Amino acid sequence: MMPSAPILVYDGPCTLCNRSIQWVYSKDQSERILFTSLQSQWAHDNIPSHLRNVNSVLFFDGIEWYTKSDAVLHLLHSLPRPWQSFYQLNIIPVALRNAAYDLVARFRYNFFGKGYCALLPKDRILD
Repeated sequence: MMPSAPILVYDGPCTLCNRSIQWVYSKDQSERILFTSLQSQWAHDNIPSHLRNVNSVLFFDGIEWYTKSDAVLHLLHSLPRPWQSFYQLNIIPVALRNAAYDLVARFRYNFFGKGYCALLPKDRILD
């Protein structure tokens, strides 16, 4: 069953991704955002099939799924100020935002490595 809470889906082996979700967890004062990795059973069972092989962070706002830079902006919009102010970056054309996203995604393992595992409370993780 799909929760109505926001869900952040990240690349489990990615150190940058894991550190990013720990940052999000620390900023989520409402404690609403749930987390799961792209490699989890939950993701396999619940993410729409057309998004399962996307090389991107995914964000579900309770209604709609977002990928790449849209996922990041919607995620930031769900956080308290000042972070939600970054949503205004959506005025930048999506092609430019996604080009920057893809560049970071392409080299994330080279720069940040693999293997770091974020520690989050069990009640915020979808397995």
